[in-house]
Order: sequence, then structure tokens, then C-alpha cells
Amino acid sequence: MKSILFIINPKSGIKKSLKVFEDNQKKINQKNFIANIFITNGPGHAERFVQKEDLSEYDRLIIMGGDGTINEVLSGLYLSNKLESTNIAIIPTGSGNSVMHDLNLLDIDKAFDAALGSNIIKIDSILTQFDNCTKISISIVGWGMFSYGNVLAEKLRFIGTIRYDIASIITLLIKKSYQAKLTIDEKPENEISCSFLVGCNSKHTGKGMYIAPNGGFKDRVIDFVTVDNKVSRLQIANLFSKVYSGKHIELPYVQMEKVNSFKINSNQETFFNIDGELVKSKSVYAKVFPNSVNIYV
Repeated sequence: MKSILFIINPKSGIKKSLKVFEDNQKKINQKNFIANIFITNGPGHAERFVQKEDLSEYDRLIIMGGDGTINEVLSGLYLSNKLESTNIAIIPTGSGNSVMHDLNLLDIDKAFDAALGSNIIKIDSILTQFDNCTKISISIVGWGMFSYGNVLAEKLRFIGTIRYDIASIITLLIKKSYQAKLTIDEKPENEISCSFLVGCNSKHTGKGMYIAPNGGFKDRVIDFVTVDNKVSRLQIANLFSKVYSGKHIELPYVQMEKVNSFKINSNQETFFNIDGELVKSKSVYAKVFPNSVNIYV
């Protein structure tokens, strides 16, 4: 029998990760796996655990949480030189679950079948370097409205997953422009003013936003989205109404390009959104990391 490790975030999203695990123990046993569990107790716990733990005895890691939990596990694996030698699977018990949107595995039963199965693929990630830390992004790296909406959403966590919608509306009403120096693919630096920037590894982000419809996990590039700072509140509202269908890319004030790397330097401490979690830093350098993640689908 093969030994597998479940990394469970009990506070993630629907806050039912432990119950979902218990409800599926019979299925795990029927597949002849020995299940070991590690339960996280707060931000950064999963990352620290996988960095220190000897994972060689486990056939795979199964992550039960959202995009932020996935980010922590992958970052910990990368920092301990175990990323490309470790096989992972995901059970979507988070708020947004953008990774599982892309993989069409939002259904818990289907996700468990994939996690306990034998079909494994390699997908890209984004290697990100902040002022004081290095992380692996599986979904997006955002700045501007894309990050400050999350700052507000964190303060509204007590109201559940609807906090993202409410935070988006409030951020829209405030409407602020953001200034930084931007470098794309090591080309000369440009001064920019924008509503937001986001580099996408996945097609989806948040609760089903189809942010990069022409992208995906296997294209070996980052889809980089820029939204002009001269847009009105009505135009931003129009953008958010279209982003769930992917039609926002047709708007004249939305710029999409395929890049290998980008750097955002704000010259002051600011918040960046990495897979739905916040990192405080003056700058971020992000580069595509092709075929770096082994995942069961």
C-alpha cells in the first residue's frame, strides 16, 4: 500500500476541509492508500512544514484548501529543492479555486478521483521574487486594484466568500490609479500609471473570473494584463461584468500580451496579490517556470 500525505487547511474557504476528508476516507482506503494528514494552523504553516519535512516516503501530496494553500505548499517545495520531484493533487475547498477551474475539477468527487488516480501532467508556474521572500505562484501575480481589493476582502473575511464581490464593488467606487516602473522581458524600464496589472499563469482567478482566456498552464508564458488608469468607474464596472466570460479582452482599455517575465517597482511599500494572498514589498520580479509542477488530473 502506498503512503500519501494530505495537507489540510481547516480554515480555507468553506471551512469544511476536515469534513470533506472524513467523508472520503472510504474511497481512500478502497484505492489502497495509507492516508497521513497534516493540519495547518495559520498563514505560512504549510510552507514551513513542507520545507522541513522529509517527503520521500509519500507517493504524493494532496492539498485540501484554496489557491493560497497551494501557493504555500509549492513555495515550500521550491525553497527546499523538492518541487520538481514531488507529485501533488488538489481537493478544492478554498474560496476561489482558480486552479481547479482551469482543470475542470471543481466537483469534490471528481477531484478525489483525480487525486487518487494515475493520470499526471506537468504544468507551468511563476517564480516570484519579492524584497524579502521568494514564492511560487500557481495562478496570478497582481497589483493595483487587483491587490488592494484583496486587502479589503481580508478585512471582510468574517462574511464568507461573498467578501470578494463586496470588496470589488467598494474598490471600484474608490477608483484609484497606481504608479510604478515596469519592465517586461528585461527590456528598458517604463514609468506607468494604471488601474491594475496582473500576470496570469491560469486562465481563471478568484471566483471564476476568466481573466486570461487565451492562456493556461501549459503555454510556457505569462499572460500579462494591463488596464489603463484613464478608465472611468463605468468602464471598470463594464470590465468586471465581462471578465467572467473572458470578453473583457475585447475592450480598448485592456491590454493583453504574452511575456516571459516582468518586474513591477513601486518605489514604496505596497501590496501584491499572489494567488489571492497578500505580500508587502516595494517590488516583484516574476518569471515563468515551465513544466515545474507535477499534478494529478
